[in-house]
Amino acid sequence: MEISSSNLAFRLSLLDIDALKPHEEVIENSVRSLANDMLTQGEVRDPLMVDQVDDVILDGMHRFDALKSLKCRFVPCCLLDYDSEKIRVGSWFRLFVVGEAEQVAEELLRSNGINFSKRQVALENLDYNPQTIIMVGNGTVFSLLNEMDPVERARLAVRLEKEMVKKGHPVEYSSEDVAVQRLRSGEANFVIPLPLFTKQQVRECGLRGELLPHKTTRHVIPSRPLRLDVPLSLLREPNISLAEAELKLNEMLKRKQVVVKPPGSVMEGRRYEEELLVFS
Repeated sequence: MEISSSNLAFRLSLLDIDALKPHEEVIENSVRSLANDMLTQGEVRDPLMVDQVDDVILDGMHRFDALKSLKCRFVPCCLLDYDSEKIRVGSWFRLFVVGEAEQVAEELLRSNGINFSKRQVALENLDYNPQTIIMVGNGTVFSLLNEMDPVERARLAVRLEKEMVKKGHPVEYSSEDVAVQRLRSGEANFVIPLPLFTKQQVRECGLRGELLPHKTTRHVIPSRPLRLDVPLSLLREPNISLAEAELKLNEMLKRKQVVVKPPGSVMEGRRYEEELLVFS
């Protein structure tokens, strides 16, 4: 089914599950929980967001793994023109609140054998670059002395995040802009930034099967379809072709109404930056 919203054109379709290519790792407990929810509900609610050129999954890695574990043959997807300038790729920064943030940062980096430099900047001028590994609330910026491949750089950041959590510091995730704002406001005082990946780098990771750590990329898509509520029975049906299943999906969607919700809307506890197209 072709959809044209005020912001973006895309296609809702079924794809063979073996054709899809994830680009990020998943958390196994989350996959199991999601699979159990799908079994209880008898459906998958939201489509995966997928690059229409090479079937790389942009958003929905946990749904993909959950559907695989449920032996689904087909997956509902929103196929996008990933090269559109309207689709942006951001990152998820790790935020903490700790005592003696600068000292904690130095000890964390030294205990991991990381060579670093540090500099002091005014909070209003606080920024980050590919070498930035930690920013703290007094304006101290810690940077790597040696350049690092962005995939390895992301893995290093997530390793530091896990060590902080092990030490009893709860982590929050936010966009890069919000993370800097929260440092400036004092709502957080310790931030581990992740590198910003280009669309080509995301594609290459998916095509190579080199998965980025969980919650590395953050895709902002101008219009996001939700609540397709596709029955698992259709996705698991053993005696149906992809074309026949696609026809059934289109017939089902044509019977639904679409409610447009503006950016900033909250659905099931999640706030979305983009316009929502909610099927009902």
